[in-house]
Amino acid sequence: MVFQRTLANEATILITGMAPPTTTLVEARFVPLVIGQGNVTAWKQLSLLPGSSVFRGQATVSAGWYRLDVRASRTAGPTSSTLLAETFVNRVGVGEVFVVAGQSNAYGGSQRVPDTVDDRVSCVDFRQDSLVEQVLPVQFSHTSYGANIGPSQPPHVWGPLGDKLTQRLNMPVLFLGAALGGSDSVEWQQSAAGNIGTTPGSSVYRRLGAALLHYIRRTGARAVLWHQGESDQLHSTGAQAYFDNIRYVIEKSRQQLGQVPLPWMMSRASYIGGQSSSDVIAAQNRLINEVPGVFPGPVTDTIIGSVNRPDGTHFTGAGFFRFVDCWDQSLTNAFFENAVPYTPADESALITSGYTLPLTRRPGETLAAASVRNDAHDTDNLYVAQVLRTDNGTVAYESPASTDNPLLVTLPANLPDGSYRFRTCSTHPATIGTPGEPFMVRQSASPTSPPQNLPHILVNGGTGDAALLRVGYRFDYLSHGFFIMVRADAPMEVRLEPTDGGLFNDTGWHLAPPSSQSPDFIQFADFNYIRSYPPPRAFVDGVRPGKYRLSVRRQGSDGAGVWAETTLLDGRNIAYYPMEAVAPIPPVVNMTNPAASGCLKSGQSFPVMVEVTDGTLNGGNTFSVRLSNAGGSFANETVIGTGTGSPVQSTLPASLPPGINYRIRVVASSPAVASAPGEPVSICANSADLSLSMRISSRTPVVGQPVTVTLVLTNAGPQATTGVTAGSLLPNGLLFIDSLSPGVSGSSNAVTINAGTLAGGESLSTMFRVKATQPGSFATAAQVTASSTADPDSTPDSGTGDGQDDAAAADLRTADGSGPLTTSPNPNQTPLPPVQSNQPPASPATADLSLNLTASRLTPTQNEIILLTLSVSNRGGATADNVSVQTLLPTGWQLTNSSGLMVNGQTVTGAIASVAAGSLATLTLTVRVNGAGMVQAQVANATPADPDSTPGNGYENGEDDQAAVSIRVR
Repeated sequence: MVFQRTLANEATILITGMAPPTTTLVEARFVPLVIGQGNVTAWKQLSLLPGSSVFRGQATVSAGWYRLDVRASRTAGPTSSTLLAETFVNRVGVGEVFVVAGQSNAYGGSQRVPDTVDDRVSCVDFRQDSLVEQVLPVQFSHTSYGANIGPSQPPHVWGPLGDKLTQRLNMPVLFLGAALGGSDSVEWQQSAAGNIGTTPGSSVYRRLGAALLHYIRRTGARAVLWHQGESDQLHSTGAQAYFDNIRYVIEKSRQQLGQVPLPWMMSRASYIGGQSSSDVIAAQNRLINEVPGVFPGPVTDTIIGSVNRPDGTHFTGAGFFRFVDCWDQSLTNAFFENAVPYTPADESALITSGYTLPLTRRPGETLAAASVRNDAHDTDNLYVAQVLRTDNGTVAYESPASTDNPLLVTLPANLPDGSYRFRTCSTHPATIGTPGEPFMVRQSASPTSPPQNLPHILVNGGTGDAALLRVGYRFDYLSHGFFIMVRADAPMEVRLEPTDGGLFNDTGWHLAPPSSQSPDFIQFADFNYIRSYPPPRAFVDGVRPGKYRLSVRRQGSDGAGVWAETTLLDGRNIAYYPMEAVAPIPPVVNMTNPAASGCLKSGQSFPVMVEVTDGTLNGGNTFSVRLSNAGGSFANETVIGTGTGSPVQSTLPASLPPGINYRIRVVASSPAVASAPGEPVSICANSADLSLSMRISSRTPVVGQPVTVTLVLTNAGPQATTGVTAGSLLPNGLLFIDSLSPGVSGSSNAVTINAGTLAGGESLSTMFRVKATQPGSFATAAQVTASSTADPDSTPDSGTGDGQDDAAAADLRTADGSGPLTTSPNPNQTPLPPVQSNQPPASPATADLSLNLTASRLTPTQNEIILLTLSVSNRGGATADNVSVQTLLPTGWQLTNSSGLMVNGQTVTGAIASVAAGSLATLTLTVRVNGAGMVQAQVANATPADPDSTPGNGYENGEDDQAAVSIRVR
């Protein structure tokens, strides 16, 4: 699987699975499969869900090609644990994800294409015109010349293009296919609008919709690669019509991802039968220039001639490779720097819903609610389908619980007319899925028949064989021709059995002959054993459509082997695909952070423990311990120790600036592999860090009653300091009585403490007594006035009003509660600098957005309606356009007015046309509170780029385009 990287060259990956029942700790890490293709991560703890064996968690991973390691332990204390289980997943990538859409020159199939060389070029090996969504696989594989670019097309040029991109970018690439030959802009627009027919052309947008709703929701994507226009030249489509049609399709694709502006790359293409269309080309240029987030793609009408387009339309021969080069040249570094990708936001993508056809239904009808599921769940888990109102996300109906897919849902007979969406949810653990495409309920709609003969989802079972690498089949739905395809390292036997009472009788075990004895079908790519089941009479006998069990076992063995049960689908299909092995990975270097209490000192020496797993290092290897800068960056790291074994003795530089975010890693020399950075390390200055605290024995004394004041001086070190003094100037009306500690002296309105010498880590407590001579309230303050050693975060005798930790204050009032407030004099306050903005200077080319979130009440009652106000400020020098704000409401909260808003489960998206430089725009949500919770919000989209935040990258990154407010219920 490949996840789309962000502009920061990393992705946040959701990891979920099942742990042994006694597990108390689950951890995961990512290890590069090849040197130079990613960075090993530290072990990251994943959460065990309450009352379940399921774990979930996220890890942030830089671009690369990885093995995911997961381990489960039972802990018996802070330093004792027992490993219960460990496993791994090969080939998890962070890189680039593209959706291909358009017509035949994007679809392909005109020639056998070159095989893909790089292991990092991936696809979903699945192709189906009818797009029965519950059978869509969440299974990714290497792209080959015979594989499909799921959900609906051949590999075409995208495999060779993937080879070019992986080599140039040094990261994996995933292609998803949604093109269809012969499709024109009207068909794309009409099917995007919901006018979906029963032919592939009249339902063409569903290919893109399925890719977005089921795959991109999981992986994220950089862009849609669009190549279409030839049919519109043939149909004489005008420039305005083409512009309007494709702009609608672009907007629809973004709406299906929650109004996130998924980038598009637009080819300039219209050539067919020796003719081009200036209108189509003009419209495509307008889309690039006028629709935000649309980037210029290849110009292909100049690739002509019989050597490039033998049939006058399609790229084959030399034209095929020129077409690949055009795409490669369009996907420039500037594009990757400026096209803001879509990345998944939450765990709802574990269960995705799609289309409910037809899109207009009557109350009381039975519908099939299909979903694609890859959620980990307990054995007693069930699923329910919820019918949601599109306008506010409220649940109008919930189906009975079942394990079926699709779930059959009978709409309530009294369901009001309106727009609705299906959402599938699990029960154990409770997981709320992503809603599907809206459908209309109309009492006046034409009646539809209940769903029948629903395809059976693929189910695997049996005992695996290490020599068995893949099982597939090729089925011709019309002729009944059938092949079982096997990829294995040893001869295999196969068997085919009907499971629905079909008439097929050839149910014995047969040896699968080598593929060299079979026809040279493209669909046989990746398989080396093929067994044919030819029909005695084409279109009549043989393997008829229905449900079957395919079984495979090693030649000469007994038992059921590995089996797969499924409803046969037309074409090439993968039935069994275990995880493929990878070449030995580079050794993994592990290190322990240096043990230190508090912080390390400049010049300090310490050992760093090193361990190597997953292989051995070469002879002559040397470890080097590297220190980051104070911000944790290794861009200009410092070598602080070297050695050939563990531990490696290391010494910090003598004049290291203090800081709390230093990091340490270990790098091996042969091969050149590095450990994950350790946890942040604090570096102390060569100073004495003094702090002062104050408390009083009574805060409400009567006039004349003695009150004891306790001052505690603490030296956090690391150095000792001498000549320490502190003082307190008493406010008018508060009188010094006497001292209860040595070194304390005073006059009527001033107290002096001579503390002398304080070692690092030492505290000194002193006491004196004061009394109020008149009624009133009194605020008294004290500060350190002298110290022989510099303090890293405060200055002696700088005043009591600068917030430094060497000053303290306390207050009291007399019991009668009357009288004025008087405060300690502060005659020597060091002038405070004016407040400086932490924002970068405004650039005329950027818009700098920040977000503020306020609630009309922080402690409402249950079910009370409150207002949430989202304020977007622009401190940049350019106007921010296409601004949208996403708000994540706590579970159970309801939006009471969704006018102008997009609701997806508990996520509410609102659009703001623009925010001018130096101005503020607001968006108000009216919500009904159902329990305490945290409301989170983020700027989901804006153009141009923001210099210090990335729209749509989550709610908890600490960026200024995110905000949150906590609500508790009275």
